[in-house]
Amino acid sequence: MSQHLGVIGLGSLGANMARLLAEDGYTVHAYDLDPARTAAAAEQAGVTGHNSARAVAEKCDLILLSLPQSEAVAVACLEPGGLIEGARRSLLVVDTTSGYPERTKEIAAQLAEAGVRYVDAAITGEEGGAKALPKRALTFCVGGSDADVAEARPILERMARFVFHVGPLGAGQIVKMVNNMVGSAAGVAAIEGLLIAAKHGIDVKMAAQVLDKGTGMNFFCRHPDFALTPGVVGGFQLGLMTKDLRHMSEFARRSDVPAVVTDHVFHLFELFVRDQGYGADVLRQVDVMQKWAGVKLDGTLLD
Repeated sequence: MSQHLGVIGLGSLGANMARLLAEDGYTVHAYDLDPARTAAAAEQAGVTGHNSARAVAEKCDLILLSLPQSEAVAVACLEPGGLIEGARRSLLVVDTTSGYPERTKEIAAQLAEAGVRYVDAAITGEEGGAKALPKRALTFCVGGSDADVAEARPILERMARFVFHVGPLGAGQIVKMVNNMVGSAAGVAAIEGLLIAAKHGIDVKMAAQVLDKGTGMNFFCRHPDFALTPGVVGGFQLGLMTKDLRHMSEFARRSDVPAVVTDHVFHLFELFVRDQGYGADVLRQVDVMQKWAGVKLDGTLLD
């Protein structure tokens, strides 16, 4: 593989991908719609900023996408100035976006007409993707052909603890939606339960430890400080999690699977966003639930 890699989308994840791959000796070609993000990434040794996705594609044999949603992927890939205009035949696009699998397949089909290959490599991690990436401890769930995933794997493994090839194109994003739904549902249940414990004077860290060693184990019980520390940052937008839950709700219906839990959690997150704002950190759900319960997790009663 060429030593020239592309990264399109330079938010917290994309910028860190560019930095880590440059540290590993790759020449990284980077682009974001926000010129300030592109300029900031280009301050890293080994990273060259460009003014379009097309310009990145002209330099690379593999491009990582790190974008907020599928329509942003469509713009970066297919619109004027998109990577399809500059792509070499056999370019491999590795899409780490939490996108909608059916839309991903549509984009990939259009790129395939130009000889561009595509895999989806959705991101998660034991502490969430934003905290795992700087430690090179991501978990990738990847969808695509055996050959394309095998080609992408050495790059993904530089940033990951685990790389799972879960099925054909789109399968990685399906598993990521399932992950976010299960994690969100368990998280809401854990916070609700721990608030009940707090209201009755029970030490929440002790209660969380019991759950972690019992059948109630989940993220917030494994890492109670994420819920207990005021203002702690999870590194993912509340609105983006809500988007993922909406996708899961829609996809469950298309799959003819009852979405009783998914729909309930999705609507809860809609209320969290209404209270805190789309761009709030995902852990601000804790603030909303404390307000509803009239108690903080440390046992302090609220007026």
